[in-house]
Amino acid sequence: MEGVGIIVPRTIYRQIPNLNGNHKTMFMLFERAAARNNLIPCFIRLRHLHPDKKSVFAYVLTSEGYKLMRVPRPKVNYSRILDRHPIIRKRIYDLYRAGVTIFNVPNYDIEKFNIHQLLNRDISIQKYLPHTELLTEQSFIKMLSLYNSVILKKNYGERGIGAMKIDKDIKHCTLTYKPTNSTVFEKVKFTTEIPSVVLEHIEKKDYVIQERIPLATFKGNPFDMRVALQKDGTGMFKVTGIMCKVAKDKSFLTNGSQGGKTCRLEDICPISFPSMSCEKLKRDICNMSLMIANTLDKHFPHLADLGFDICITNKGTPYFIECNFISDYVGGLIHQQKLLHEEWAAVFSTPFDYARYLLEKKTKSI
Repeated sequence: MEGVGIIVPRTIYRQIPNLNGNHKTMFMLFERAAARNNLIPCFIRLRHLHPDKKSVFAYVLTSEGYKLMRVPRPKVNYSRILDRHPIIRKRIYDLYRAGVTIFNVPNYDIEKFNIHQLLNRDISIQKYLPHTELLTEQSFIKMLSLYNSVILKKNYGERGIGAMKIDKDIKHCTLTYKPTNSTVFEKVKFTTEIPSVVLEHIEKKDYVIQERIPLATFKGNPFDMRVALQKDGTGMFKVTGIMCKVAKDKSFLTNGSQGGKTCRLEDICPISFPSMSCEKLKRDICNMSLMIANTLDKHFPHLADLGFDICITNKGTPYFIECNFISDYVGGLIHQQKLLHEEWAAVFSTPFDYARYLLEKKTKSI
């Protein structure tokens, strides 16, 4: 058996000796998938990988639990970190030069607006993209003149933190958002004067403003989807999971960290789309997602594990909202240390099929 590196963030790395909760379940899924591919997972920090050293300290599962030990430097490594610091980029570049493969590396130009612009150049993808612009005073006025509802969100951000919604009616506009460190939504009505919280982000130039696609609902609550796209044992992208995220009552945010609940598309379809074929809906979502993943693959090196936020209208039309280059599925797919649905195990196992593919490719090239 051969070692495969799994590069994890510092917070996870520190928990490994006494791992518990949902992360323990995720690690067990990793172990199971690795064993099936005749691989030994070696959990490491990127800072411990050196281009001029043939070994590295890693946590490896033993009969007595995870132990820190020195192991041969893995030839193939699966990155689960997101850090754009120049030092990180240089370390990865130096490791590549030393013959070390790292897939799903964190050196992407991942601002939401840049990804939107890139995809918008493709005519076949344009129809799946909501109108999106960088938030400026001019774009703010323009978008509110075009749409009755818009979303404002961080150009670089995760888990829906900081997202705001603006709804327009005949008399005024209503801004809905959560103030910093608050769990309660606040509403601000305005007409021509831009709210101060929006002006702050206009000045910082750190937000985008996006046409709000009217979401389909499940039992009265809006939902969207996280679609997992991962390279498999053939080196090609495939859809390994479609997870519907249903907003909690009176919320427009579907993220798990914002109270959203994860459901299977098959459970939602009969209620939300009674006259529509679930298989056709799934096929449309998969075809659109694979087209976008393969387009991104042409522009960014070493992609392998993507999570798309997809929304769908009540007519079954899918839209691409944004791409997550490092996807954390623990909170949405594992509950009380149990995988909610066995079919979602593929999300955790497929990267190890791809790691085996890369190792065999390396062996053939020698």
